[in-house]
Amino acid sequence: MAGSSAGAYEAYRGLSTPAFITDADYRIVYLNPRAEALWGIRLEEVAGQIGHVALHLGPPEDIDISVWINTVVSPALTTGDSFPCRTTTPDGHARIIHLNGTRFFHNSEWHFLVTVRPETEAAHRPEPSLDWALNDPLTGLYNRHQWEREFADRNARPGTVVFFDLDGLKEINDLAGHRRGDQALLMTGRALAACVPEGALLVRFGGDEFVVVMDEHAEALAETLGERVVAAAHAAAQEEAMPFPLQLSFGVATFEPGGLLDAVDMADQALYERKGVLMRGTGEGRIVFTHAGRQRVLIPGGESVRTGAGAFATGFGREFDGHFRRMFARAVQQAVEFVEAVAPEPGSAVVEVGAGSGRITFDGGLAERIGPRGQLLVTDASAAQLEVARQRAGERGLSWIRFMVAPAEELPIASDVVDLVLGALFLHFTDEGTAIRSMARITRHGGRVALNTALGVGWGPGWRVALEPVREALAEHGRPYRDPFLPREELERLVTEAGLTIEKAVLPPEDHFDFADADLAVAVIRQGRTVPLLLRGVPAPAQRQVQEAVERRLRRAVGELGPSSATLTFQNISLVARKKA
Repeated sequence: MAGSSAGAYEAYRGLSTPAFITDADYRIVYLNPRAEALWGIRLEEVAGQIGHVALHLGPPEDIDISVWINTVVSPALTTGDSFPCRTTTPDGHARIIHLNGTRFFHNSEWHFLVTVRPETEAAHRPEPSLDWALNDPLTGLYNRHQWEREFADRNARPGTVVFFDLDGLKEINDLAGHRRGDQALLMTGRALAACVPEGALLVRFGGDEFVVVMDEHAEALAETLGERVVAAAHAAAQEEAMPFPLQLSFGVATFEPGGLLDAVDMADQALYERKGVLMRGTGEGRIVFTHAGRQRVLIPGGESVRTGAGAFATGFGREFDGHFRRMFARAVQQAVEFVEAVAPEPGSAVVEVGAGSGRITFDGGLAERIGPRGQLLVTDASAAQLEVARQRAGERGLSWIRFMVAPAEELPIASDVVDLVLGALFLHFTDEGTAIRSMARITRHGGRVALNTALGVGWGPGWRVALEPVREALAEHGRPYRDPFLPREELERLVTEAGLTIEKAVLPPEDHFDFADADLAVAVIRQGRTVPLLLRGVPAPAQRQVQEAVERRLRRAVGELGPSSATLTFQNISLVARKKA
């Protein structure tokens, strides 16, 4: 710990008083030179040891040390209070010293900073300023402790909040190392300190977040400040030949007395609306997430989605993809044809809905068309299939793509912002009208919506036998049989009602699904939710019973008639529409 982290605490090296830093478990991570001299030890000798043990600290009175730590030390370290203790120095003498502590957040963990004053100085000198103890050890800016100290005063009068965020800190840490990430934060702190006006409160609010609070309503001044800080940070990175651009985003909000916390939230939201979480594309659109959407964005190849579907994604998901490509001979070619029909512009902001495991994004060449200068958000209602897509992006080094578990009809994205929204073979997973309206809503004026879906399906004899329970259940509940895919005229009507103008419609050759065995056919109808879609409006318990009956009949039919009896034939359409400018 000493060798790797001591550099982060060099701000305390020149203090005129002994100081040490511990982690949340009170294990030592830093001693400054005066502390080393006081106890006659070196940091390397005690790093990682419990602080009160390594430094021979104990209660000044004859009480149990655990009681002293719980009732005196711990509360003092979190409130900044001073407290006395007894220690043994290198000359073997016991002496009383006073400790002052403060808690701060560093590298995603709480730490304690403790300074030492002799008893004689504590008795005869006034309490010194603790400003230095309220600073973030990496950037030198005020930390959240100072924010709490000033909050009541700042909240009591009107003001303006500017919320800053260092773009892509996680990517910098992952790709260039945490030392580069710390360097980026340090340079950001310097840029802020150089630009923020006198009298404003500047705080490192979180890991990559910084907050400025200015008196009075000053929107114009705040916007100018934000632009100056962004420019200063970018110039500093260029001067020091950093291997990555240093980019900041900011948001502004004003507040009346009592409204500081709400203003912080509003400025934070304005920040994300300004930058849209992802890097801006060169087109007019950009992906801007709602507050709920920001919490659901995933990076390529990252930690697995925390659902039971993760097991599916790592196992059956990939197996299913392999079977899909074997039984659907034109799967890849059809994806390529769709992307060619849409012809997305490089650098644009694109959302793919109902993406599954990423057939259009990867096999169809969508990611290559958009390129890293643009934005690509891949969404699907199935966490399992999306997990496969994420891993595929990670394997290809496409770190600029983002992922979100979301159905097409409920996209947590701001309205009128995206250049292109497209979906392939997805409409049978959703409510078609709602899905198309959702896609149109997030598309900017003048942007495009592209659909690739089946207009009809031809069922092989095995399927016709297996689906008899579906027809019987529909008849029992007074509902007509409906093919799971929309006819062309119905699809075009929904597109037009969503405020879109159809520009292109391409009908490629028919596609055939050839199943190798009954198990695969059953897996497809489960994953595709075929029976629930055919039984729309039928109560769920009845749907489950029919699902079981269809699977039994399908296995028996394929066993008697052979795998060819389960062949499916589709007529697809690629439709491109534009939103009115």
